[in-house]
Amino acid sequence: MDLYFLRHTTVAIDNDVCYGQTEIPVASSFLQEASDTMKLVPDKQHAVYFSSPTRRCIQLAEFISKRPAMQDPRLADLNFGSWERKKWSEIDEQELDSWMNDVIYQKPPDGESYEQMMLRVKDFFEEVITKNYKTVVISTHASIVRAILSYVLEIPYQRTFDMQIAFGSITKISVDGQSITVEYINRV
Repeated sequence: MDLYFLRHTTVAIDNDVCYGQTEIPVASSFLQEASDTMKLVPDKQHAVYFSSPTRRCIQLAEFISKRPAMQDPRLADLNFGSWERKKWSEIDEQELDSWMNDVIYQKPPDGESYEQMMLRVKDFFEEVITKNYKTVVISTHASIVRAILSYVLEIPYQRTFDMQIAFGSITKISVDGQSITVEYINRV
């Protein structure tokens, strides 16, 4: 089984705004970026398509597949709770410092921790690899791609923050029986 994890294309929001599960529109460059990403996806017609429930991911999956993608809430980005849509500079400094000092286990107010997110992503991955799929395309977020890589490579999630996961990029993981191989990361 070949799994292609696609990060959604560029979004129309300032870099200094905290967002995770908030609906953010894609940038005006969507058609070009999606076309570029589509060229990197083999076996488009026969693939099974999954998507985060956010519109920015659904748009990319459906642009490539030309049909509806199966939406799965386990593929949603980290829930930043009451921080969503706030500028990072507007978030209470003590709350932010507390979270940054223990980013895996702490959660933003009314949000979720990276540990909680990683557990749902692991659940999705373990379920999908039991299916009899040949090619799976998953349109999601950088945090989800990092969670999969953390799990598959058996490395701490914190180490994945150093991995570049560009907008519109593809990460390929192959599964053959008990063997799981990361074929490439961040291909654009």
